[in-house]
Amino acid sequence: MNILIIDDDPNARKTMGKILSAKGFEVEEAGTGDDAIRSCRTKFFNLALIDVRLPDTNGLEVLKAVRGINEDTIAIMMTGYASLDSSIEAMNKGAYSYITKPVNMDAALVVIGKGLEKQRLSLENKRLLKELQEANDKLKQLDKRKSDFVANVSHEFKNPLAVIKEALSQVLDGLTGEINPKQKNIIEVVKNNIERLIRLVTDLLDLAKIESGKMEMRRENFDMVILINEILANYKRELEKKEISLKTDIQKDAGAVSADRDKISEVVINLLNNAIKYTPAGGEVGIKLIGKENELYCEVSDTGPGIPEEYKDKIFDKFERITAEKIEGTGLGLPIAKDIVGLHNGRIWVESPAWENLPIGRQGSRFIFVLPKDFRGEAKKDHGAER
Repeated sequence: MNILIIDDDPNARKTMGKILSAKGFEVEEAGTGDDAIRSCRTKFFNLALIDVRLPDTNGLEVLKAVRGINEDTIAIMMTGYASLDSSIEAMNKGAYSYITKPVNMDAALVVIGKGLEKQRLSLENKRLLKELQEANDKLKQLDKRKSDFVANVSHEFKNPLAVIKEALSQVLDGLTGEINPKQKNIIEVVKNNIERLIRLVTDLLDLAKIESGKMEMRRENFDMVILINEILANYKRELEKKEISLKTDIQKDAGAVSADRDKISEVVINLLNNAIKYTPAGGEVGIKLIGKENELYCEVSDTGPGIPEEYKDKIFDKFERITAEKIEGTGLGLPIAKDIVGLHNGRIWVESPAWENLPIGRQGSRFIFVLPKDFRGEAKKDHGAER
C-alpha cells in the first residue's frame, strides 16, 4: 500500500511517515502541490493525505489533480479547525474524509484503514465488472455465431424444400401423369409437411435476422384497413372448414400507417393463425381495428382455451414452448410478432380473462398491438411485450 503525504511542514511529514512506515505502508512525501502531482503521474498511490493549505496552490486543486490522474486514489484532507469548511467542500468534490491538525495518529489510522478498505472493495468491484464484461462479450460473440449458423442452415434448407414442394405440386396437378386417390392422399400429406417445414425455416430466418440486427425495414405509407381485408380474404375457406365464425370491427377511416407493410402483414397473419389454431369448432375469431390520433390499435381475439396469468409473458419468449392441460406451445409466431412490433416502436400484449371462472373451452384471448402511425425513429432495443 503506497501512501503520499502532501504537507509543507517537513516535521509533520516526517512524524506521520515514520508511524505509517512502521505499520507496513510504503510512504513518500511531497512539500508542494506541484511535487505531489509529479509523483502521482509516475506512480500509483493507494491513498494521499493532502494538506488544505499549501505554499504554491490550494489543497482543493491538488485533490482535483490527484483524482484526475487516478480516480482510484483515496484522498484524505488534513485541515486546521479554522479551515474545516474547506475540507467539507473537498469531500463534496471527491475526498473520502478529513482529519484535523495537529494530527492524532491513532484517529488518523482508523480513517486511513476505512479509506483503504473502501478502495479495496471498489477495485474488487471494478475487477468483477471487467470480468463480467469480458464474459458478456464472449457470450455475445457465441450468440452471433449461433445466429449466423441458424441463418445459414435455414437458408440452405429453404431452397431444396421449395423445389420439393414445387415437384409435389406438379405431381398433384397431374403434370407427370395420372395418380390414384391413395397416391394423392400420401403426396398431399408429404406436401403439407413440406409447407410446415418451410414455415419453420422462414421463422428461423426471421429470428436470426432480428437477433443479428439485419432485419431490413422498408417503410411505406399504406392503408391498414385494405391490408387486413386482403389477409382475411385468404382465411375464408379455412374458417368455414373449421366451422369458426369471423367477427370484424374495423373502423373504415382508421387511417394510413407508415411502416413495413410485409412485416406488419406477418404480425397479423401470425396472430390470426394462432387464433384459428386454438379456437374449437363452433367458436369465434374476431379482429378489431381502431385509428387514433397518432396510433393504430389492432386486436385479434379468439374463443379458445385462454392463457393463464403465469404464461402471458412466456408466450412471447423465443423458443419458449408451453405445455399444460388445454395449453399448447405457440411456436415462433408470437416472438417474431413481438420483435417486428418492437422494431416499429410499437407495443404488443395479450389479455385473457380469469379463465378458471369461465366455461371450459370458451375463455378466449385477445392479442393487441399498437403502432405509431408515422414510424421515423430508431427501433427500441428491448422489444418487450408490454401494454
